[in-house]
Amino acid sequence: MYQRALVIGSIASVSFGNGFILGQVASLVQSLRRREEGIQLTDGQISIIAGSLMIFNILGMALAAVVSDKVGRKWSFTIFSVPMMANYIVAYFAWDMPSLMLSRLLAGIATGALFALKLCVTSEYVGPKTRAMFLNMISTLAPSIGSAAAHALGIVFHWRTVVLFGILTTISGIILPFFWEESPHWLASKGKFEECEQAFRKLHGSTPNTEAELSLLLTVEKSKLEKAKKTNSMGTLKKLMIACKKKYFWDLMLLGVFISAFIASAGKLAFSTLAVTIIQEMTGSRDNIFGFTMVVDICVILGAAASCLLIKKLSMRSMLFTTGIIGIIVLVSLSACLYFKTNSVYFQWANVSLLSFYFFIVKSGPYPILEALLGEIYPIELKVHFFFFSGIILMSSLALTVLLLQVMVGAMGYHGLFLTNASIMGLSLSYIWLRLPETKGRTLQEIEIYFKTKNFHEIDAVLSNEQVKALI
Repeated sequence: MYQRALVIGSIASVSFGNGFILGQVASLVQSLRRREEGIQLTDGQISIIAGSLMIFNILGMALAAVVSDKVGRKWSFTIFSVPMMANYIVAYFAWDMPSLMLSRLLAGIATGALFALKLCVTSEYVGPKTRAMFLNMISTLAPSIGSAAAHALGIVFHWRTVVLFGILTTISGIILPFFWEESPHWLASKGKFEECEQAFRKLHGSTPNTEAELSLLLTVEKSKLEKAKKTNSMGTLKKLMIACKKKYFWDLMLLGVFISAFIASAGKLAFSTLAVTIIQEMTGSRDNIFGFTMVVDICVILGAAASCLLIKKLSMRSMLFTTGIIGIIVLVSLSACLYFKTNSVYFQWANVSLLSFYFFIVKSGPYPILEALLGEIYPIELKVHFFFFSGIILMSSLALTVLLLQVMVGAMGYHGLFLTNASIMGLSLSYIWLRLPETKGRTLQEIEIYFKTKNFHEIDAVLSNEQVKALI
């Protein structure tokens, strides 16, 4: 139990750091647009600096897939926390476009890798009953607090001072994994079954429920290992080639496309990186910018905290679709208010209140649920590789929301942008409703079997059916 608390605590601190780096960009962008310190960059170059992080995230995910497959989960966290530290050092001394882009490259590799790892690893280290809650904490609450802290510090302090605070957020990610047990699921996928049993019991103890979960894990992974030996597909590349020929692979990829479309269009990244700019342009005021930003950030944190409580009471499907529909309605209402805007200070606060309520809603349901699903739905032995493929779509979508934000706002205004986003969210939610099962309380093996067979089979029935067993 101590081991599990140590792992979750260190992943949460890394997740806080990922949110912090996104929030820190907001103060950097504001400074660059004001041409402070004599740094002369065009608006296009500034947009590239703001949005390039997501493009470099793809490289980080690719490296995470290779590294975590070879050396395991625990050491991967230490390895990819090092470029995060290097990013802050380079950023602190950056004075031109090349040095700023170098810091973005280092940060992109680190955050991309750690984003994939934190979702995959959290799902592997916790049990099915608490997995959804812990994934919510890791994917939503911790980065929301990190982003809000960076926004607040960025308004009060110079962005280079904020960078120094960022260095402190990386230390735990480098040091604490030395004290982890390796992921039992990764050990089982590599055929290290004795080590898997030892690590699993250190993480979860030994009760009838945990022993049953361990037995299921070992049974499924031994079956896959036996099948891999028979088909001469022990290597990761061969497994990927076989998976690409299966219908379930493309079903998961298409589901990933719609999950990515919802996450990108909901505006989380755009607000995290350009919060001050967005609120200033929406309200047309610079006088209350600190108050406006803090109100939205506090609602984001409250929404993330609420998600951890709601997931204990509700099913994941109920929570996702109820809050998702409410979020779309609020976003359409905000679009209408911005279309009929006035210069009244009360109207400014009304818009900020709607924006705050919107982020409270999407942070309390859609974001944590959808990001948790990305850590649950992919097969264990190829989890990070699957995540890399879907991550290309996700990170490209997120990058475009930042790179094209000013172009789209100039063409259609914020009211048009929000209405377009709401339409994409509605379409994505409709597809997810058709394809997504209820995963709460299910083990990773049961979820894997569902997406491969379209049914939550009894494991004995699955392993006795050679046609179904071949899919696993």
